Amino acid sequence: MPPKKSPPAPATGFTAAPADGGLSIDRLAQAFAAMMGTADPYAGPAKSASDDIVRVDASPDLDDGLAAADDAADAKVNPRSILEALLFVGQTDGTALTSRKVASLMRGVRPQEVDELVAELRREYAANNCPYEIVSQDSGWVLRLRPEYARLGQVLEARARMVRLDGEALDVLALVAWNQPVARDKLVDLGCDAAPTTLRLLVRRGLLELVPPADKAAEPSYRTTAKFLEVFKLDSLADLPDPAAPPM
Repeated sequence: MPPKKSPPAPATGFTAAPADGGLSIDRLAQAFAAMMGTADPYAGPAKSASDDIVRVDASPDLDDGLAAADDAADAKVNPRSILEALLFVGQTDGTALTSRKVASLMRGVRPQEVDELVAELRREYAANNCPYEIVSQDSGWVLRLRPEYARLGQVLEARARMVRLDGEALDVLALVAWNQPVARDKLVDLGCDAAPTTLRLLVRRGLLELVPPADKAAEPSYRTTAKFLEVFKLDSLADLPDPAAPPM
């Protein structure tokens, strides 16, 4: 008779089953990734011909560290901690996080249970006099600073809006403001050979925006934005001084 095959060894590390009803680290990562789309966060990857190729993972072995973290009561990944993390990160569009959305990211958790976890967190925050709170907004939940601490958040937000620009960036803004919309090549013709990184920086900061060309073969142009007017305290582009006028 052929020898009996020994049972497969239990999975460990990232492939191990969740402990105490919580989610494993890989499932938590999939849950966060699922917020950006509609795919099932627990669906396995489709197998392709490349799956038969042996790949060597050069990253360090994290199994021991994860096992140690799982042993600590305050390091467990469970529905409550996932909910708290999701509320902390928030939605990319700033809208409230609904209980149905959270429940869809955690297998076996119902929207009603999410509401119960929210109530539990709210009681804990109030008991610990935390500077933040969970409030109901629209049809979901939002984590925010308590009203008495909101002023601090406004100070930080105002500082984050401060824009510091070097001479090259100011040259680009001036040329675009008086010649817009203006393409990159036109800037060079006007005497401003700004680095592409400077143009990208001004776009990222919301002072310039790209205008799609009417001709698909042409390159896009740059123009100023409403934030440009706000930063330079202008009501409209008509308030720009005459570039031919002598400086005051």
